[in-house]
Amino acid sequence: MNDITQAIADRQSQIERLQAEISALNDVEKMLGGSAPPSRPEAARRSPRRKKSPVSAASPPAPAPTAGPQAKPKKKRRQMTAEERKAVSERMTAYWAERRKKAGK
Repeated sequence: MNDITQAIADRQSQIERLQAEISALNDVEKMLGGSAPPSRPEAARRSPRRKKSPVSAASPPAPAPTAGPQAKPKKKRRQMTAEERKAVSERMTAYWAERRKKAGK
């Protein structure tokens, strides 16, 4: 039991030392004008989301895929017949009418 108590005391001293180092680093960061640390501990563990950068007019276009033996042909969608288009149109019209009806309640 005495070993466990000693281990806990050692870990507590390490925690205090690390907290002091973190505090000192935060102070230096504030002096240098850096950003504030994340307010939540979960946020520190997450990887940041990367925004897709817009393609500027100055950048050259991406190279076109090469047509070679390993290049797969792009699949095309099957064209709908007039009957299929009409069925889809009626189905969607009924769907949106139902949505409007529910929204009015």
